[in-house]
Amino acid sequence: MTRPLSRRAALVLGGAAVVGAVAGCSTGSTVTAPPPPEVPLQRHTRWTARPDGPLPATGDEGVPFTTLLSNTTAQPTLRGGALVGNLPAAQSAVYVTQPLGAPVRRLGARIAFGPGAASGSVALVAWNGAPTVDRVDGHLHMVFTPDRWIAGVLEGGTVREVARADYGLALPQDGTPRPVEVVVAGDTATLRLPDGTTTAVRDPRFASGSGVVAVWEFYKDAADSAEVTFAETWAG
Repeated sequence: MTRPLSRRAALVLGGAAVVGAVAGCSTGSTVTAPPPPEVPLQRHTRWTARPDGPLPATGDEGVPFTTLLSNTTAQPTLRGGALVGNLPAAQSAVYVTQPLGAPVRRLGARIAFGPGAASGSVALVAWNGAPTVDRVDGHLHMVFTPDRWIAGVLEGGTVREVARADYGLALPQDGTPRPVEVVVAGDTATLRLPDGTTTAVRDPRFASGSGVVAVWEFYKDAADSAEVTFAETWAG
């Protein structure tokens, strides 16, 4: 199932976080990462095990995918053992979603960056249903670019930044898949970053559990934005 999103909706939900135009200031605190709780996976798809072709109707566990498109008409496809967004050389976004039916507590992927500007990104998002321009809420909106991470939440259709930081070194943009993950316990979100480090961010909005749909987002902010791909996706 596919639903188009307006250009404005994509700006609100994805791109603003990359270029720093997120509503509100960073209000969360970065803390020493605690051992994350064990959260069983409910959704898990290994894209490396799938043949080239269109986006499958369901994941490896049999749950359907829904896609939302903004400023593009091209669906994501499988190519070379990875899920490819097929975004044009323009500001655009594709969201691949699966419902959990309960608050998302664990969300992750193996992601790879190709050459291009750091305005190409992926996001791990938990929202409360199909978004509109002026209504979407969710307790997770975690952006990863080749050189930084940005933690946030969704409130009333707007990304609210909680915290951000650069990696120690920018990532090689050589197409190598790297794991990223967020695990939520109460008001603390523990982030496994693509540079191999772990950090944690504390904010009371993480504890709301308002997002019951797992979302994996491809995003470009400009024509020269880096391409990104998913080798694996999971949620619990």
